Amino acid sequence: MYQTEISGDYLYHTRSKGYGASVELFGVTEDGETPMSLLNIALASCVSMCIQSYFNLYHKISEMPLKVDATYENRAFTLNCFLENELATDEEEKVLKFVKSKCRVSQVLAEDVQIKINFLPL
Repeated sequence: MYQTEISGDYLYHTRSKGYGASVELFGVTEDGETPMSLLNIALASCVSMCIQSYFNLYHKISEMPLKVDATYENRAFTLNCFLENELATDEEEKVLKFVKSKCRVSQVLAEDVQIKINFLPL
């Protein structure tokens, strides 16, 4: 179970109280993170952790630099995952299958929300 308390003190402003450091959200991106940007962050972070988990589990690689650029537009997320080494097509398919089975953030999104994951060299 996950639990968070949210408090707001003025229009389009909230602060969380949960498991770690408080998160402050705003209604416009010029002021900071918004609820949608936080969802974008959550998905990109979860996918990153799943990729690292895959390589740790199947290749015993515990340190793996990677970067994920995530965008959301028109009910579609695009995640460009930059890795040190290029993946063979069969390895990409295995990683994507693993991410799909393990990424809890993507699993709670509506079925019509698309998630496209691309692997690119770092």
